[in-house]
Amino acid sequence: MESLFERVVPRREVLAGELTEARFAASLEEVVAETAPDAYGDADAFFAATYPSAGLRSLLNEALGRVGGGKPDGASVIRLETNLGGGKTHNLIALYHAARGQLSRERAPEFMDPGLLPQDPVSQIGVFVGTSSGATSFPETDGVTPRTVWGHLALQVAGRAGYEHVRADDEALTAPGATALKRVFGDAPTLLLIDEIARYYAVARGVRVGDTTLAGQTTAFLMALMEAVDALPRAVLVITTTEVTDAFGEDTAEVLEAINEARSLMARKELVLKPSEEVDLPKILARRLFESLPADAAAPVAEAYAAAADAAADRGLDLPEGMTGAGWATEITQTYPFHPALIRVLDKRLSTIPNFQRTRGALRLLARVIRRLWNERPDGVGLIHLHHVDLADKVISEELSSRLERPQFEPVIRADVASQPGSEPSHAERVDERMGSRYGRRLATAIYLYSLTRDVPGVPVAELYGAVLAPGDDPNLMQRALEGLEESCWYLHSDVRGYRFSTEASLVKLIQEAEREVSVTKARAHATKILANQFRDGVLKVRRAWENAKVPDNADDAWLVIFHWDDFGDARGVDPHGPIPAKVRELWERTAAGGKREYRNRLVILAPSRGTHDAMVRAVRTHLALEALWGNAETRAALGDDKWNELKKRLEESELFARIAVCNHVNVLYVPTASGLETVELDVVTQASVRPNQTDAIVERLAAMDKTLAAGDKPLDPGYVKAKLGALLTTSQPTMELVRAFARRTDLKMVFDRAQLVALVAAGVRNGAWEYQDPERGDEGWATKDRPTTAVRLAENTYLHPVGSAPAPKEQLCPFCGTSHPGVGCPDTVDTPGGSGSSGGDVAALVPTRFTGAGAAGKAFVDARTAAAEAGRAVLRELVVEIDHVGEGAGTELARLHTIVPTGSLGVRLVYDVEASVSLSSDPSETALVRYHGSPTDYAPLREALKQLLAPRQATLRARIHAVFENPLQLSGEEVNQLAQRASDTGPTKCTITFVTEGET
Repeated sequence: MESLFERVVPRREVLAGELTEARFAASLEEVVAETAPDAYGDADAFFAATYPSAGLRSLLNEALGRVGGGKPDGASVIRLETNLGGGKTHNLIALYHAARGQLSRERAPEFMDPGLLPQDPVSQIGVFVGTSSGATSFPETDGVTPRTVWGHLALQVAGRAGYEHVRADDEALTAPGATALKRVFGDAPTLLLIDEIARYYAVARGVRVGDTTLAGQTTAFLMALMEAVDALPRAVLVITTTEVTDAFGEDTAEVLEAINEARSLMARKELVLKPSEEVDLPKILARRLFESLPADAAAPVAEAYAAAADAAADRGLDLPEGMTGAGWATEITQTYPFHPALIRVLDKRLSTIPNFQRTRGALRLLARVIRRLWNERPDGVGLIHLHHVDLADKVISEELSSRLERPQFEPVIRADVASQPGSEPSHAERVDERMGSRYGRRLATAIYLYSLTRDVPGVPVAELYGAVLAPGDDPNLMQRALEGLEESCWYLHSDVRGYRFSTEASLVKLIQEAEREVSVTKARAHATKILANQFRDGVLKVRRAWENAKVPDNADDAWLVIFHWDDFGDARGVDPHGPIPAKVRELWERTAAGGKREYRNRLVILAPSRGTHDAMVRAVRTHLALEALWGNAETRAALGDDKWNELKKRLEESELFARIAVCNHVNVLYVPTASGLETVELDVVTQASVRPNQTDAIVERLAAMDKTLAAGDKPLDPGYVKAKLGALLTTSQPTMELVRAFARRTDLKMVFDRAQLVALVAAGVRNGAWEYQDPERGDEGWATKDRPTTAVRLAENTYLHPVGSAPAPKEQLCPFCGTSHPGVGCPDTVDTPGGSGSSGGDVAALVPTRFTGAGAAGKAFVDARTAAAEAGRAVLRELVVEIDHVGEGAGTELARLHTIVPTGSLGVRLVYDVEASVSLSSDPSETALVRYHGSPTDYAPLREALKQLLAPRQATLRARIHAVFENPLQLSGEEVNQLAQRASDTGPTKCTITFVTEGET
């Protein structure tokens, strides 16, 4: 795509900055007086810079055709109607020049039917401009100073002789009749041009004439004038009106009423023309501002823009429907060298502001934009966009604020869109600095220009992207830039109508002001609370270094120790790629008493990283600021419901973002490995990955490093473990020494589920790696490859022996018959209940045994299962989970309780017990008491009611679930692993979990 600067040349006066206010202010009166600048007074220069719109062609054909005699059926009264600045005066000037014979025969075909151009200049032309006269003061003509519009016109058309026909009425300020006017005009070709008469009414209404006013007499004159010109075949009246909705709407309505009343007296009806239509505006502007455009310049640019729009839409950018397909290229071709969105804003938005004026205001604005653009010549410009209206230019910014009677928008521009040289960057400019892009300023400028109309302020996001998009743009960066504006701009608002700037401060500004009230110290203190709450006991027990908590040196528990950012001075953290800090290494190597730490494989350490502290403080400050705003009655009163709901949403989001920021700051993990303490930088935490208990994420990362041995993991190979432990297993050792070995050796896994070690011991017996002895069971306590067992206990009084240590088995005598018959049922019990190899009734009865864990659900479950496994239990028959909660949050804890065992699970009988006492007010007697015992199905109707009752109130809650498994579950099986995962992910923060298992024979 060729650059705009290579194909299009602005007019000399545009680049020279000579198109001043006077140059753009088309004045018919100055043209008549021959005092207008050349742009309007010189007919050749005027027509060279004028686009022949359909409205202009119709005007010249109708008016000149009638006065010249070439179109005798032409309209006698022509009304030009549009909004202010819509080209009415410009078209009257064109008609005036042409009527005086100054439209050359060579140029005429471009502007009208050349056959209708009069052979000779029109001899009688009268002009009245309603903005240039007082109520009764008109310029002297032919030695006479008239007092009224009719006297003024009569003198111009027919001199003193014609004036005599209306002298008495002019002096008395009374309207002449149609007959008198016809005598004034006679049979000669006559053209009457009346511009802006509605404005004249504003002063004429203040002059009393008998029982009426001069405005009323002017209305009567207009009716008589229209009757007169309609009766004369070579006379034409052209009158302009603005829309009734503009600043002179009341006066315009009076003019229109006069025209309507005159229709009954006219043989022909008035012809209403619009000087220009929307489609004409880009061509009018281009003709006035540029030299002739190359015929082949628009097509390649339009094709490039259409291709860019299609590509962006394919990448997911939201664009208006009209921007995809061939239609977009056609529209760009019609508006070239302007972007269609720029034309729409000028024509449909800014033109509705009285002080802007559609054509004149657009020319004035674009002349400066073009001059600045051609001086700077940025890369990649194919069209002139909205964002090329550089609001950093003080003249342009004033043009689009103070001049439009919107001076309060000047601070909006400086704060959010474009700054003045030498001042603080605007928020849009800061977005671009952070992103290294140009989209923030572009988008902000476009939004501002869409925001100036009061009736429909703002721009839908699709239309906004469409206004800014150019070939070569990155849609993803554009969307990110808009997000950046939303997060930082003080006066930017968004709602169902789209994006808009307003003088009303947005929530962003309120939040930033509230943030300034939150000290860094306060933010850090709150961040510390978040950190303490975010990392809680689970499979890993948590110790916080800033609480001076001592970390025991034993093989029983696995620890996560968290360092505070204050532990690292001004750096506020560690370098994850640098050496391990001395205090971290000392904690890992030494006990609190200063001795050498023995069980280093039971300790991982978490520390903050330098470089992320400030981001954490900012997120926490924002959360605290939102909390302060939410609790502020004045803020509530100042914000509407929409903004209040938005504040609530932001508050909820900020709590999550603050937690995420804390987790992303404290993200350097030190893990014991075969080579010593290893530094691991944790993955970035997101909304999707943040956990209720972030300790679980640490456990997951350790598992991903193949550092953990937990429930459900692949069992260890006894041969591998025996080789690793070497000399340790060449002699007899207590089974607890195996536990201690895993706690000491950093080249081994961290054991989170001792049931795995129970299984390891049993597997080692079966594989012949070692032999096991439980002395409490006497000779029956030995287990060898030939006599394996699953009843393994990890204890100081159970042992692992080298293979061959077990004594030869004694001959077993039958307790019924006293003889030995291995593998064969006792003959004496064949016909008795329980005989023929049965368990023998009460002799082999099973006694249920209970194992309990307490604390967070995940930890409590692991503790209960570990205790059962170490006691040699293999199956889970029943599961009981109990909570005892006092205070707020009871509803959440109850909901968490009911997630552990899903209702409807096959082979599970569930019983719920709930007892809740809820305070309904400060009066102790106003309480609600709920008790329930029964199935989950019958509980269902109570679930939502209890949630609503408990959610906001203080309560005392005791509840439990009791699950009975029809087919007992294997402790190390997948079903129990799934229960453990549920307990960890969604279980209560504090509870008691009881396993009911099988007993011993």
